[in-house]
Formats: sequence, structure tokens, C-alpha cells
Amino acid sequence: MAIEPVKKTTVIVHRSLQDEVVNELQKLGTVHVDPVEDNDYITAKQLAPEETHALREYVFRISEVDFLLGFLKENRREKAGFFKTMIKDKYPMTIDEFMRAEEHLDIKNLYADCSGLERRLIVIRDKKARLEQEKEALGNWTELGMPLSEVRGGDSFGVMAARVAISEMSAFDDELNAEVPETALEKVSRRGAWTYCLIMLLQETEEKVTVVLSRHGAEQVALPETTEEPLARIQQIEGELAALEPEREEVLGLVEEKQTAVPALNVVREFYESQRQKIDTMTSFGVTESTVAIEGWVTERGLPRTVERLNQVSDELALELADPGEDDDPPVSLINHKWIRPFEMLVKMFGPPNRLEYDPTWLFAISFMVFFGFCIGDVGYGIVLVVAFLLMRKYLPFGRKVKDLLTALTYGSAMAIVFGVLTASWFGIETKELPQAMRSMAVLDPLKSSQSTLIVMGVCIAMGLVHMLSGVGVELRDNWRAGNKVDALIDQGLVFLLFVGGGIAGVLVAIKVLPMPVAMGVAGAAILGMLVLLGRGAASVPGKIITGVYETYGTVVGFVSDAISYIRLFALGLATFIIGFVINTMAGLVQGIGPVIGILLMILILVVGHTFNVLINLLGAFVHPLRLEFVEFFGKFYDDGGRDFKPLGIDSKIVMIDEKEGA
Repeated sequence: MAIEPVKKTTVIVHRSLQDEVVNELQKLGTVHVDPVEDNDYITAKQLAPEETHALREYVFRISEVDFLLGFLKENRREKAGFFKTMIKDKYPMTIDEFMRAEEHLDIKNLYADCSGLERRLIVIRDKKARLEQEKEALGNWTELGMPLSEVRGGDSFGVMAARVAISEMSAFDDELNAEVPETALEKVSRRGAWTYCLIMLLQETEEKVTVVLSRHGAEQVALPETTEEPLARIQQIEGELAALEPEREEVLGLVEEKQTAVPALNVVREFYESQRQKIDTMTSFGVTESTVAIEGWVTERGLPRTVERLNQVSDELALELADPGEDDDPPVSLINHKWIRPFEMLVKMFGPPNRLEYDPTWLFAISFMVFFGFCIGDVGYGIVLVVAFLLMRKYLPFGRKVKDLLTALTYGSAMAIVFGVLTASWFGIETKELPQAMRSMAVLDPLKSSQSTLIVMGVCIAMGLVHMLSGVGVELRDNWRAGNKVDALIDQGLVFLLFVGGGIAGVLVAIKVLPMPVAMGVAGAAILGMLVLLGRGAASVPGKIITGVYETYGTVVGFVSDAISYIRLFALGLATFIIGFVINTMAGLVQGIGPVIGILLMILILVVGHTFNVLINLLGAFVHPLRLEFVEFFGKFYDDGGRDFKPLGIDSKIVMIDEKEGA
């Protein structure tokens, strides 16, 4: 339950061994590589021409694979459902199998085949679009009854095709007759909101006709080019469109045969990406005339295996290990017990701790589980969630981070069972309807009376105070270890004196062990100390007084208001029970409708209603405890700002390396 110690590692090898060492580091996955700082003896590495060529080659290959995956996905006969698109397939394999992934796929020929199929599909698609566009245009003139090629003007007159809004047709006709009486208007068809018509006009009146058209929002249109009657041509087009479909289906059938390559393509893409990252990492190296220097960090857990494997590479390899210096900024690797480890990802959502502060993951794990369980607070829902999360973790192809999240939620759901027992909440069933054995285990029934409600709210506030004071205790520890003992005694010590000392004194007063003045004296001493000492950083006496008052107010009021915000746990837990109770009541009302229909309706309401209740409250039970952790808890001590330990390795989203050599 701490930040794992790391060693600064420097590897110096001859340039001829560079690739072998880098490959070994990538297989090991234990060394976080940092850029080598320039000095008089060593300079930053520039990629050699062959390395630059290899980098470009991998970038090109990635683009090829991306095309293949996109093409095959887009033209898949059976589209993936929503759930399938949300969960990526995972491919467990050994590191050696991953490194040989390219050997099982002829990408060059596959790319050529798919490119050819894509061109055929484009030709079919363009031809289909062109025919459908022509068919649409011809549909406006099917009532003409003559080939469109014959609709043309002569030497002194012309024929204009136009479309006019139906609502404007009468006014347009009247104005056209009035303004240009030499014209003749033939209404051909009405489609949608438009009337399609032909206008015969003298050549010299074309401009006048155009002006009249514009006044009525009408527009001139082009007649489709065909030597046949529109209806006959449409029938031909329908035949051509029908002939395109078998050809398209044939191409899609050939594409479907290529779908078997998708898993291998996914793996190969990850392989190419890992190789590209490996070459990018080489720019962090330092070089001399004949050697390469690799600097980085290795954890104590990974140190023995790293030393052993690197020493096997060559006798000419020099490996230096050193503790971090004062000016160094080593990456942060967390080391926690197995059950706590899944919560590390939630802590890192806020930011990894810096190397000088305390790792709060175990405190976070305990409090998050308790808060999550309190928000759900139902035995039945807790059991359903535990089973669901365990099944999802075991059978669905999730990566490590998602599985860690599911594990953390499983722990929280187990706590929901505990709080459900303590509050007599079993699928929202009214307490008096429960068996005596279940009722007898309840110690916190918030709906029993107003006094019980206040007690549960008080429990939430008490949990909040304990939670926040844990953060204050961590900050006291960090200050003390850093040598800031005065800050620890004043900034955190006075908070403990006020809330812990005053709280204990208040309890002793309540049970008549101490008189009231003693408790007031403890609280008063803490507040007086804050007023006098919290402004110690100001330069002037007035500044010390003003700062002391401001900081004291902020500390006391901030703690009280933050503690009250923990009542949200009670509100969320109560909402879960009440919604469940309402669902049960609705189901009971429909039960008596009929011997069969009533039972079916009741089952439907129970299943749908309780499923909705679980899902909606699951979201709240995750978000609100996380907010309490990040704001009320971390705000008391957590600085974050650490660099996450990211060793050079196989950083894949879909390939699950289930066996590392030498592990």
C-alpha cells in the first residue's frame, strides 16, 4: 500500500546490439524509458536512414490495415449490434505469437483483392446513383407522351422546361399571359409541391419569361437527355438497376469471404503499432560514436528479471543502477494488495500521486466500497449486481482496466448486500412484509420514524467526517515526514483537536462523564489556535489577523458543509428503496386483473421496473461516491502530479499477452 521504489537504469551497448536490446526490453515490459539528457559525451539519437525507412514503412502498413478493416467492416453483410460495437474482441496470445503475427497473413494480396472489390463496388454504386437520378428526373415528364429529344425549339422559337410551385401556378399563368402573350404554357405533371410545365416562346422573349419565373419563385429545369418516351426509358432503367443487384451481391459475397481475416488484421495492426512505438522510443536514446545509451526506470519487483535478461543479451552490455537523485523525477508505480489493486485505476482517473506523498488507494478502496454499498443499499440488488459483474468479468472479452473496474464494483455491490441487511431492504419490499428473521437483522431502518431518519443521516455525516479526517491525517503524515512539523501540528493538528477532540469531549458530556465547559473549552482552544496561527504566513500583524479569521472560517465552515454533503448517500439509498417499493406496489395492483394476464403483467412490471431501478441507481452509486472521493477527500491532502510508470512493452487494446517469457 505504497509507492513502489524504483531504480534509475542506464544501459550502454554497442550500436550493433541496439535492436536486440530494444526487442528484449519490449518483451520484458519492465523498463520505463526516459530521454537521455545531452552532455559533452553523449548526444540525442537521430534515427538512422534505415530506421526512418522502417518507421515510414510501419506507418504505411498501418494505413493499409486501417483501410482493410474499414472496408471489411463497412461492407459486412451482417452488421454488428450495439453491444458488439461497444466491446472489442480480445485475442489472448503469448509474446512470441504476437511477434510472429504478420507471418499468418498475406496483407499484400489481401489489400490488392480488397482494393479491386472496392473499385467494383464504387462503379456499381455510381452507376446505380446515376440511373436513380435519371429515373427521378424522368418521373416529372411521364405524362408528356413523346420522346424528350423531340421537345426542342426551332429557328425563331424555343421550348423552356420549368417547375412552378402549385400555390403560385395560377398567378404565374396569369402574369405570363399578361406580360408575354406570345408564349404558350403546357402543364405536364404535378409532383409534390411542384407543377412541371413546358413554355413555348419566341427567342426574343426569353428574358421576359425568365423575369416572370423569378417573381414567382419558379425555376428553369433541364430535360433529361433521352431519345425515348420517359415511361419507356424508366422501364429500361428499372431493368438496368435490377441487373446491378446480382453483380453487387456477387461482390459482397467475395467481401464476406475476406471477413475471416479481420481477427488477424486486428492483431497485425497492434503489432505494427508496437513496432512503430518502439522506433519512436529510440529517439529517447543517447549515442556516442560507437555506443547507444538507454536511460529509464525499473521497479524493485521487475529489477531481478530485467538484470538477468539484459545480461544474457551480451557480455559487452553495461548496466548501471542508481537510486533517484534529488533532481530526478522518477515515474510512479503503485504497489498494493491484490484486492486493492483494482481501485488504482479509479485513483489514477484523478491523477497518480507524486513520489513524495502517500498512496491513498487503500483508503479510497474502503471508502468507495462503503459509499457505493450505501447508495444501492439493497440485498436483492446487491446480489444481482455481484452475479452480473462476476459473469461479465469472466465471460466478456474485456481488457484489464475494465475488469479492474468490474472487480471494484463487485466489492461495492457486496457492501450493498451488507447495508441492505442492516436497513431491511430486500428488492424494495415493505419492511413489515418481510419474514421476522430478516427484520430482526435490521439496525438502521430510515423509514421507521423521523428519529430513525435523523439517525441514518447522522451516520452519513459521521462517515463523512471520518473520511475527511482520514485525508487530514494523510496530509499530517506527509508534512511530518517532509520536515514540516510546525505545519503538521498547526494546519492538521488543530483540525483534529476541534473535530476529534471536541467530538470525543461532546460524547463524554452526553454520557455525563465530563461537564459541558470542558467540551466547549476543547473546541474553543482549537478555534482560538486557528485564529492566531493559521495566518502566520502573512507579513504584517493586520494581515495575520485577517488571514487567520479567513482561514479559520474556511476550515470550520468547509468541514461542516462538506460533511453535510455526505447526506447524498442517504438520499440515494432511500431513492433506491422507494422506487423499488413503488414498482412492487404497481405490480401488486395489476395482479388481480385476471388469473393469467394479471400474473404476466405483474412479472413484466417487476422485471422491467427493477431492472430500470438497478441501472439508474448504479450510475448514481458510481458517480456520487467518486465525487466525494475526488472533492471532499482528495481535497484535504492529495496533490497528484506524479508521472505514471509506463514501461516499454506491448501496449495493446485488444491483444492480451497471457504469457511473458521468463515471467
